[in-house]
Amino acid sequence: MQAQYVRLISARREDLWQGPAAVPDDLAGLKERRGERIAAVDPEQGLLGWITVYPDRDAGGAYLRCADIQVLPAHRGRGIGTELIRRTGDFMRERKLARLKLDTSPLLTWNAGLFMKSCGMRYAWKEGRKTPGGRPWPYVSAEWDPDDPLVKPVDLDEEAAGQRSVLDWDGKLPVARRGVAYSGPLYVPLPDLSGEDLIAIVKNSPQTLTVLHGVFQSLFLHGYRFAWFDTLSRASIPGCRRYYLMESHLGL
Repeated sequence: MQAQYVRLISARREDLWQGPAAVPDDLAGLKERRGERIAAVDPEQGLLGWITVYPDRDAGGAYLRCADIQVLPAHRGRGIGTELIRRTGDFMRERKLARLKLDTSPLLTWNAGLFMKSCGMRYAWKEGRKTPGGRPWPYVSAEWDPDDPLVKPVDLDEEAAGQRSVLDWDGKLPVARRGVAYSGPLYVPLPDLSGEDLIAIVKNSPQTLTVLHGVFQSLFLHGYRFAWFDTLSRASIPGCRRYYLMESHLGL
């Protein structure tokens, strides 16, 4: 059955909210901030996913902050996340807001597939983020203008992805390549990683986090930025079909 998309606050449909993060004043507090939660609901299966947003300001002026977006794992791959963001674009236009901002990790490949590839968000590397244990944390700020999304620059080149990767994988362990020439497009290959996977990595394999952070940090320091994210038809690097295309913005 087709999912229905409901603005829980403006439609006064608190009865539909049964999310795992719900607390008694959850929607009330969001309402006070003039925010909204848009839920994807199936009459038979119940809650499928949601996005939570509220207005905020930064040096660039007013924008809409995405506090969280979730699609329950059993319902991913059906376009629900893309539609939630599209509906948020409608909400933004009504309020004359041109920017949506959120924070995420570039290691979360489901997020990147939704945010960058499906919706055209722009990723910007953020320095200095750490885990509660003090280890470097790979972190980006994502920004989206519904009327000016990121345009896909090029199709990923499968042969180039293998040759111009900055990273190899030894099973589940990443290995930074030595002698990388920071010139022209470069690629960062990743396996499928979920939030649960990252929690396990932080707990059981902290060195993995350090290597991956170091790879992105080095690209940033050499003037590289996130240009695109996509999935290749085959794994140029064993175990990895998800790739970031990184391009220099210094004209190198």
